[in-house]
Amino acid sequence: MVPFRAPPVTRRLFLRGATGAALALPLFSSLPRALAQGVDQAAAPPKRLILFYTPNGTKKELWRPPHEPGALSDLGPLLEPLRPHLRHLNLLDGVDLQAGLEGPGGPHQRGLGSLFTGNSLNEGEFADGDGRKAGWAKSASIDQLVALAVGGGTPFRSLELGVRVLEPVPRARMCYAGPDQPLPPENDPRLVYQRLFAGLDEPPALAARRLRRRASALDAVLADLRRLEGRLDAADRAKLQRHAEGVRELERRLSLLGGGGLACAPAAPAPYADVLSEQAYGDVARAQVDLLVSAFACDQTRVGSLQCSSAVNALRLSFLTPPVSGDGHSLSHAGDTNAELQGEWDRVLMWYSELFAYLLARLDAVPEGDGTLLDHTVVLWGNELSRGNTHDLTDIPFVLTGGGLLPGGRYLRYGGVPHNQLLLALAHAFGIEVTEFGAPHLNGGALSGLLG
Repeated sequence: MVPFRAPPVTRRLFLRGATGAALALPLFSSLPRALAQGVDQAAAPPKRLILFYTPNGTKKELWRPPHEPGALSDLGPLLEPLRPHLRHLNLLDGVDLQAGLEGPGGPHQRGLGSLFTGNSLNEGEFADGDGRKAGWAKSASIDQLVALAVGGGTPFRSLELGVRVLEPVPRARMCYAGPDQPLPPENDPRLVYQRLFAGLDEPPALAARRLRRRASALDAVLADLRRLEGRLDAADRAKLQRHAEGVRELERRLSLLGGGGLACAPAAPAPYADVLSEQAYGDVARAQVDLLVSAFACDQTRVGSLQCSSAVNALRLSFLTPPVSGDGHSLSHAGDTNAELQGEWDRVLMWYSELFAYLLARLDAVPEGDGTLLDHTVVLWGNELSRGNTHDLTDIPFVLTGGGLLPGGRYLRYGGVPHNQLLLALAHAFGIEVTEFGAPHLNGGALSGLLG
């Protein structure tokens, strides 16, 4: 807490609580100029980003909405699980991984390496499924650029989570700190839990003292707000009320930290005999979603990623009822006329859609400010291919939530533009005024119409 002293009113400029967020009084026009000078705007919910990846392409004929571009009023069969979140969604057609069409390596390597970096791969000795070789990506991924802008005050600048991501090779890495600097995801939810929440199991007496100190600080800030109220006109009293609600929101988060609330500090994930087994895949995926949402609720981080397996995987969804017998990579390569295998592939794609819907629902279940975490989180779902049996890197199935930074409820169609424009638009949405992202020659400005 740092006092601002301008007689005859005493105000507290900042309160730093468990979240590390600063709560500053808003600028009030009806206060004397000497008091108003140097006062920041009221704290708003933080900006957040999640990158979500599923492998081996999709079926755009079942993915795209059954109507022309514009307001999103319906969904294709594969995205039907997302219907409760229609107003948050942006579905993007005609956006290509043009960076993935360049450089060394096979299509799965190039697709995943370029997906969030907007750049091609370096030369290297890692073999793709077709035998072609490549190295790591040439530049950092968009999550790391955003993390530099919004994650500085959190314990973890970014959080990389995986579900059965087995090999340290380019077709199994989507996040990069810089050129040739892949960021490996953590596959084990229990290790993620220990990393995020180990400090919350302190002795009860120590936790109680810590929370009493924080509660006392909050009480002092609220008392200052009440004393200030009589000096304000109606418009400024409304601002003050909104600011007080922000203070109470911090108070709620502190109670979650101290009381073991599910939103902020979930129960430790169940132990798995083999966290990398096919049978555990579904449970591990949902546990990782829960941990990522809890990390956001606690403001442990504001940037995260969830990577579901890797390209060219040999994963069977054997935990489904009935089990899917073929592995995802092989099923994605099935001929379009093979009804049996295409039916199995449809089930795999639907499960991933349900997992993405679970992520959105969990975000939407955590209140924050005048909305929920989902209202304040941009989530980008991408794939390294458009269609598996053609290895197509054009017309990638991108799903994007607005997160308070972009409009939502839209179906947008483009004419084969480089996805660098999408990544650049994301940077601008987060207030990062760069003029290009990824491969310079593929930048033509931010994706038109996306920012509203």
